Amino acid sequence: MKVKKVMKADAEFCSSEDSLMKAAEIMRRKGINALPVMDEENRVSAFINENDICFTVAARNRKASAVKIAELNLPKAKICSPEDKLEDALKKMRKNQTAHLAVINKTNEPIGTLSIFDVLLFVRKNKKLQKQVYSTMKAIFKPRPIVLREISADNNGQTNFLSTL
Repeated sequence: MKVKKVMKADAEFCSSEDSLMKAAEIMRRKGINALPVMDEENRVSAFINENDICFTVAARNRKASAVKIAELNLPKAKICSPEDKLEDALKKMRKNQTAHLAVINKTNEPIGTLSIFDVLLFVRKNKKLQKQVYSTMKAIFKPRPIVLREISADNNGQTNFLSTL
């Protein structure tokens, strides 16, 4: 089975210059928990998720409308092709502990997304894929330590932190 049978082709994207509030609003409207972030060259550079937004706003004590996505230290987005085997996409998710892949065409343009949740809904009757989805979810959601990295000190000597996962 190929990625194109399961992927979401109607994915919305945001820019690294957009605010966390804009990203959260798109996620709320679309009913999704992660959103691809585009760079200046119109390529998917990362995914921002609800945890990134919540933890950043809480750790920095700032309004979501005042923080640009570019301020976050997001991991580089992982990609796949619509022609890739679904099993290979799941392996990539397991290896990289990511629940989302950007789907790009032959000219590296984003055409959609593939999430572990899309796959989970799709594989209801396929026992072999169900086992692969389960092992992928187990790898993705394996607890990782939260590490705070000092990013700056303000004029009052108070340190601001950004959590990186």
